[in-house]
Amino acid sequence: MSTRIRLAVTAAAALLMTGSLTVPVYAAPAEVTAQCSGSGCAGKSPSSTGCDRHARTVRRDAMLGPLLELRYSPTCRAAWVRVTHARAGDRIEARNKRGAACRHPSCYAAKVAAGRTSAYTAMVNDKGIKAWGCLERRNGNMVCTDWY
Repeated sequence: MSTRIRLAVTAAAALLMTGSLTVPVYAAPAEVTAQCSGSGCAGKSPSSTGCDRHARTVRRDAMLGPLLELRYSPTCRAAWVRVTHARAGDRIEARNKRGAACRHPSCYAAKVAAGRTSAYTAMVNDKGIKAWGCLERRNGNMVCTDWY
């Protein structure tokens, strides 16, 4: 063994024996729990409430080009719409069967901002209610997902 290796091993052994070597202990991050459920989520952001953490895409449509997704959180029992590959000015809506017209709390809309290609809406209640999403392009073309 070389002299440097022996010195390193000896120093490490001395530190371990004296107990002066401290090893940091890191706790695992706590599981984030949802901050709302069902109608209590209406109008709230899926990311700020933690509802997006266990969400899944339950319906999608790309007929007009951009990908329109209806997202659902089983933890929060709420749904929202996300669009990607869109253009500024495109409008999306998340709706549930409690209202035919787009009015809160049965519908929330968002527009893709200038310089962006994606957006998402606030959530609608999806606890025992059917929800769906729609995309309206700037040129007036419109497409909606199936209900979920």
